[in-house]
Amino acid sequence: MKTVVKLLTIVSLLFFFSGSVNAGKRDPVGVLFQTKGQVEYNKKGKSWKKVRRSKFLFKGYQVRTGPDSSAKVTLQGSGQTMEIGPNSLVDVTKDNLAAKSGDLEMGEASGKLMSGLMKKFSKAQSYTTVRRSHKKKTVKISAARKVMLTDKYPFMVWNNVGPEFSYQLAVGDKTYGITATQEQVIRVKIEPFTGVKQYKILVLKDGDPVTQLKPYKSKGKKKNHQLSWIEGKQKSDVQAQTEQIQQSFGEDSFMLGSFFEKQGMWVAAMDQYRLYLSENPDELEMTPYLFRVYKKLKLNGIYKKELEAWKTATLE
Repeated sequence: MKTVVKLLTIVSLLFFFSGSVNAGKRDPVGVLFQTKGQVEYNKKGKSWKKVRRSKFLFKGYQVRTGPDSSAKVTLQGSGQTMEIGPNSLVDVTKDNLAAKSGDLEMGEASGKLMSGLMKKFSKAQSYTTVRRSHKKKTVKISAARKVMLTDKYPFMVWNNVGPEFSYQLAVGDKTYGITATQEQVIRVKIEPFTGVKQYKILVLKDGDPVTQLKPYKSKGKKKNHQLSWIEGKQKSDVQAQTEQIQQSFGEDSFMLGSFFEKQGMWVAAMDQYRLYLSENPDELEMTPYLFRVYKKLKLNGIYKKELEAWKTATLE
């Protein structure tokens, strides 16, 4: 029963992951996880690399296992889980796996259990294209509309409008002072609170107010920005599901970032994606998912900078 629950959790994450963001030039065919022993992969016939954590697989990849070694792969398109046995060599095709040698079998999560739960990734490019705009001299600040925080992930971020500016962040009745900095992203640790709090950001120069975060419009109505603290049953559920993901994919998995997205924990998702990509620099195809989170957090400065670096890297 625990195995079925865990597999359902994995699939629900993959379902959200597939529909929550527009991918880059290629979509992952599946995710490799629960590796045992010697498991390696290569990209289009290049050198073999050891798989140390969960790994996204794309068309043209190969996976091989050594003696007494194995791995599992959940396919994005069908939701089926495949098990790769010892001494196997497997090709990753357009939407499936094909064994060149060794054993490749259907896992427990195949068949009706997965039917209808998975969707293919969108081919749209909206997070890898930036519209050109004229620079404005006026100072304007923007920030995420809603962010969920927890005891383990209590941080709020926004784009630094300039090194000459300082800030005041008001969360309910609590005010945080932030001195001027060269950092591109302002990051503030929020003290625990109960429920939902409106937050406001005041921008100052030499101690004088310059501008402030304005309410956003939604369905024709003006609304204030909000921070929420996850507590009670929701806190227990998040903790339990986080542990399940870590057991399957490891502490620093991309899937954990996807789960944080699903909860509206945008800062936690950003941190998880950045950590994973820093440890897996060859997975350029997954970077657009980080771009989505940047857009949610209104981090346009770092988004544009890293987007240009990503485009350059994909051409190499």
